[in-house]
Amino acid sequence: MISAARVLALDIIADVNDNDAYANIVLPRALRENEFDPRDAALATDLTYGALRWQGFIDAVLARCVTGGVNRIDLDILEVLRVGTYELVIRDAAPHVVNEWVDIAKRRVRRASGLVNAALRRASERSLGQWRDVLANELTGDALLAAEYSHPEWIVQKLRAILGDDLIAALDGNNAVPHPTYIALPGVGEVPPDSLPTAHSPFGFTMGSGNPAKVRGVSHGAVRVQDEGSQLAALVLAQVEPIASGERWLDLCAGPGGKTALLAAVGLPAGVTLTANEIHPHRAELVRQSLAPWGGIVDVIEHDGRDFGRDHAGQFDRVLVDAPCSGIGALRRRPESRWRKAAKDLDDLVPLQRALLESALSTVRPGGVVAYVTCSPLAEETVEVVDAVIAGHPDVELIDTPSVLRGIAPDMVGIDRGRAVQLWPHRHDTDAMFVQLIRRTR
Repeated sequence: MISAARVLALDIIADVNDNDAYANIVLPRALRENEFDPRDAALATDLTYGALRWQGFIDAVLARCVTGGVNRIDLDILEVLRVGTYELVIRDAAPHVVNEWVDIAKRRVRRASGLVNAALRRASERSLGQWRDVLANELTGDALLAAEYSHPEWIVQKLRAILGDDLIAALDGNNAVPHPTYIALPGVGEVPPDSLPTAHSPFGFTMGSGNPAKVRGVSHGAVRVQDEGSQLAALVLAQVEPIASGERWLDLCAGPGGKTALLAAVGLPAGVTLTANEIHPHRAELVRQSLAPWGGIVDVIEHDGRDFGRDHAGQFDRVLVDAPCSGIGALRRRPESRWRKAAKDLDDLVPLQRALLESALSTVRPGGVVAYVTCSPLAEETVEVVDAVIAGHPDVELIDTPSVLRGIAPDMVGIDRGRAVQLWPHRHDTDAMFVQLIRRTR
């Protein structure tokens, strides 16, 4: 009997590859619709995320198991080989699992069952450690690290430039399986009694296990899944100084609304007026849904953020710029992202990031504060954007952002990147969020 969990994993991976879907969105929905029992749901989840996360390493193994390499294999066959290799080599499943993958191949890609059988049997002849030894004997330098730790080589090179000797720990951190982190929005949600507090955010918590959708408060938005790094990025802006009643706050790139909701929860009770801007209508609708607990109090508008400063100059006291970015800081939660990104993508992203930060600085009054945030540690998207923009602004100054964050989370170490904050999965168990606070002085 063919395992429904293995078939579902293949279906999700095919959706990811064919339709640019995100596994962390389509897989939970599929599990709910198919009413999988916990054991099968766990297997499908592990196979899906694991095969996507370890695709680079798996392809390096398969290249040594298939004559002519993986490039000659049709994608639907390669997907079967990847998930099967993940289960046999990385999960160290029993050899008889090969038979089940061959049966699956016969149903999905009949023309290739012989290839699947031969390749998976060859892959299963060596353990994970033995395959790493094989790669170490054939590859060197960043090419070896890229294969062994399953990252594109260009990302390895970019992270090496930032981290030096801490590189391997960071690559390991990107491959760690993240546990869901929640936030109980202050004044709106309640922390479940059986939860555990997160290490850094005053509003964050974790649960031992279970379906996130069934956590109390999630169904009506008072409690939600949110990475602790995202929580801290919003809180740094909210707590940079005491809030004065009547302040006007802006979330310039608000979609899908997670940080906006936290700003609302902190700011509205203190007399803040909050505006959320999002250029894309479908993402603006997600922002409205995220702000449902406040029943329309927050103004959600659809405007090009690059023009916002021209049209609303000097109108706001605090502005969050959660800029569109490569997402390299969230590889552990979106493992397929590493295979979709290329260094050339920065050619379009960086000018957009600079334009958005320029616009944000125009929107704040003298004395106002902008928080420039990206879910990427890459220099081109972080410190270089900030340096390029402020070079043309003698009327701004950088705020010591690590000091502000330590006022929220006193025990955090290893966060300093000049006057900016840089979080890391391997150091802080968060996404690799970058945050720089900037004050307009006149």
